[in-house]
Amino acid sequence: MKLLMACWRAAVAVQSPLMVVQLLAGLVDDGFTWGNLGQEAATAVLAWGTVGLVWAALAWWWLRRRSRTAGLTFSAAVLDDRQRHLLRAADVSDGWPERTRERLASAERAFLATEKGQEEGQEKGQEKGQETGQEQVCFRWRPGRSDHSVYGSLAFDPATGTVLVDLRDGEGHLGVAGLRRGTAFVAVCQVAGELELTGAGG
Repeated sequence: MKLLMACWRAAVAVQSPLMVVQLLAGLVDDGFTWGNLGQEAATAVLAWGTVGLVWAALAWWWLRRRSRTAGLTFSAAVLDDRQRHLLRAADVSDGWPERTRERLASAERAFLATEKGQEEGQEKGQEKGQETGQEQVCFRWRPGRSDHSVYGSLAFDPATGTVLVDLRDGEGHLGVAGLRRGTAFVAVCQVAGELELTGAGG
């Protein structure tokens, strides 16, 4: 319910300018009086509120289907601009990090992939008194058909067979169903499917 209401609020925010235009157009046609203002406002709120609810329900259903396919937790947090999920490789036999990187390199939606070596991570870990032992890949990902992209990184933990996927939306995407929210979560779901990863429950 929280996610549905969050989607509805996002829909209302997107359609508010149209609602104001409709309200002003009605006042121009009928003449400005307090009675006409109240009537036009009530009509606009009812009409656009209903449209927003249907819009939100469709976005909720679409996000729900995406999360189930990827095995990710479904909550109001899916609309956040930054998404961090611990995923597990479907095949954790020897060399799985290399295979995952190869899938990322061959993915049509991915570009500008660069690696931060394990040595660098260990140096930082030693400064804190511990070794991270993780390898990280930074990249950009196109969640839609346009050239807009999100910033992402993969941090591999070979010992546990998990990958920490971190994606951030920073380019003002249209978002899920045009709500301008949820782009990063959609990208996580796409990355999980393309790289054969699934939710690790952590």
